[in-house]
Formats: sequence, structure tokens, C-alpha cells
Amino acid sequence: MNVFPPRRPTIRDVAARAAVSIGTVSRVAGGSARVAEATRARVLAAMAETGYQPNAAARTMRTSRTRTIGFLIPDMANPVFSRVATGAEPVLSAAGYMLFAVSSNRSPARELAFLEAAQQRQMDGLIVTLADEMHGPVVERLGRIGVPLVILDRDVPVAADVVYSDHARPIETLVKQMAAQGHRRIALITASERIRPGRARAEAFRKALAEAGLAVEERLVRSRAQTAEYGAAEAHDLLTGPRPPTALIAGGNEIFQGALRAIRLLGLSVPRDLSLAGADDRMLAELVDPPITVIDRDMAEVGATAARMLLERLDGLDAPPRRVLLGSSVVLHGSIGRPKGKR
Repeated sequence: MNVFPPRRPTIRDVAARAAVSIGTVSRVAGGSARVAEATRARVLAAMAETGYQPNAAARTMRTSRTRTIGFLIPDMANPVFSRVATGAEPVLSAAGYMLFAVSSNRSPARELAFLEAAQQRQMDGLIVTLADEMHGPVVERLGRIGVPLVILDRDVPVAADVVYSDHARPIETLVKQMAAQGHRRIALITASERIRPGRARAEAFRKALAEAGLAVEERLVRSRAQTAEYGAAEAHDLLTGPRPPTALIAGGNEIFQGALRAIRLLGLSVPRDLSLAGADDRMLAELVDPPITVIDRDMAEVGATAARMLLERLDGLDAPPRRVLLGSSVVLHGSIGRPKGKR
């Protein structure tokens, strides 16, 4: 019995099976246009039949491309970013690119390390979400990365395409609905205003309150982080402090999880004791009782849009940086009612 593994097929095996030269096989593997379609089809069939896989390093030397895309995210555990990857990966894969995701764990030092590694490994393009869009060294390094770049939902002063989400309209819709129910003390917990989502939601919240004729109490606007622990701590502080809000918007999926934890710990009932709206976790919103009104974004479409924009740059598109704004919606459930004493 032969105990040795089968021999790995070589370019010579493919050439012999397809009855072409080694050079022709090499051109087909490298994506050259200088091959007749019938010959290309015969070579590709021979590759499939023999199980031949072109050497990636050799192909890189010939084409100056590694067929790799880097995806930098703040938190690998956050499902929002996994949904973005789910949208981007099939678009890139269909074009022959592999997506490599790296989490910075919200550390600028790790972001800098990733950008250095991406350049050293000659990645062909990057999709990036920064943990802090105002961190000077990271922004400066990003500006000289030297490959096509798509930034997700950040305002960064570099030459890059950007995919934005609409954060303002859903917040304005929720404030309007809560005010219409008679709420006069509405609170918002959202991400840091050093990144666009937190800043846009906080700005829209203040604007919507003013348009509803309500005073803007800065104590009711919490915008420093976006973890579940932060959401729980801020919700607990708001709801146990003097003159607690009667309605709360948890602006972020992890913040939403933390706020629900604090509400349960305090034994409060939604919407009897507190009207509540969440964000970016429609599944969680539908699993609790009663289901929670929630801001919903199609994060897979965010990823797919970013991937398509990046591929257009890799295909040679020469145009000024593009800005795409994708819509968000409010999914209404029964978690917003009239405040106590006004029923």
C-alpha cells in the first residue's frame, strides 16, 4: 500500500493534458488577455481535472497583485461588522479576491500595525472602519497607504471613497414619535462623538428636540463609548438619577443590549415604566417581550457597496472620491407609549 500522499499536480501536467505550452498555461493562470477563448477554456478545464492550483506568490510576481483585500474593524465580536463582511466577501470572491478581516480592538496602535502589515503584504485594497476618526497618526498613515481605499461611516480627511449610513433621519423619527406620545424627558445613549455615527445621532437628537419645542438637557445625552457595559452603566445612571427620563433611545447594538440589561436589573417594564427604542439589532428587538422599536440598517448592503466601489477602483476607475449614503429605517413595535401619569 502506498503510504505517501499523492503528488501535487504541476503546470507541466496541465500543459500536457490541454496540449498547450507551459507558457500558455502560465498566461491563463495570470489572467492574460493574450489567449484565445477556446484555448483558455481548454486550459481551465485541464486545471480543474488535475486539481492544479497556481502558485500565489509566483502569480503576484507576474501581475503585481496579491488578490487580497484587507478589512479593518474595531471589534470582531460585534455582529454589525460580521454582517458587513457577509456582504463584501461574495462580491470580492466573485472577482477573484480574498477578504482578510482584522480587529483593532479599538486600539489605534493596532490600527497602525495593521496598515503597516497591509502595505508589507502588498494587499491590493482596503475597507476600513476606524475606532477614532480623529486620531492623528492613524489618519496620517491611512492617507499615504497607496492602494484603493473605502472607508465605512467615518469622516476622515483622506482621498478615499466612503460608504455612509443615514443616522439622522431615524433619530429624528423616534424623537418625533416619543414627543407625540407626550414625553418631555427623552434620553439618548450613543457612541462617542469622535466617530461619525455617534456625532450624527447626537446632533440629530438635539435638533429634533429643539424642533419639538423641548429643552436639550445635556445630562440626558450620553455619547462616549459603544460597548454593552457602557450602555448598561449609562442607562442605570439615567434611570436612577434625579428626574429620570420617561423615554430612552439606545443608539447602537451593544448599547441596546446593555440598556436592556439595566432595565431588567431595575425591574422596569417597557413601555409601562419607560418607552424604549434600540438600534442595529433587529433580532434582539424581536426576541424580547414586548418587541422593541429599533433602527435597522442593512449592513450586508454596506459591505457589498464598499466591495463594488473598491473593485471599480482596482479596475482602473479614475474619479474624485465618491460618497454614498445608504438609508436606514425604523421598525415600529409596541415599546413606545405614553408616559406614566398621562395615560
